[in-house]
Amino acid sequence: MILDIFGVGTDIIEVERVADSIKQTPSFVSRVFTPEERSYCQSRGQGCWGSYAARFAAKEAVAKSLGTGFGADLSFSDIEISGPGQPRVTIKGRGALLLKKLGISRIEVSISATKNYAVAFAVALKP
Repeated sequence: MILDIFGVGTDIIEVERVADSIKQTPSFVSRVFTPEERSYCQSRGQGCWGSYAARFAAKEAVAKSLGTGFGADLSFSDIEISGPGQPRVTIKGRGALLLKKLGISRIEVSISATKNYAVAFAVALKP
């Protein structure tokens, strides 16, 4: 099956910025990350901050690939980034309705993190 690119998005963020947000605002982690994402990131031990930051960057990249950003049709918790290995994007809730409206069949994402930065690139695809 040949797919067309609907949109692309990229994001880079400082790992420390995400770590500080989680430490300073306890509601941040539950507002932005799904229970599955939190479980995975916490299982990473000292590497949890890079995992959180990479998932945050991925969510931003996904929103950019859809051309909508976050708002009435899409929230951080609508997007779930699964891993380890090749990350998978699952869109839930209002975001799933947005994908249907836009005719998006899937979103591919690539993420990476170092001690200081996390980066992600997303591609939204249409049949």
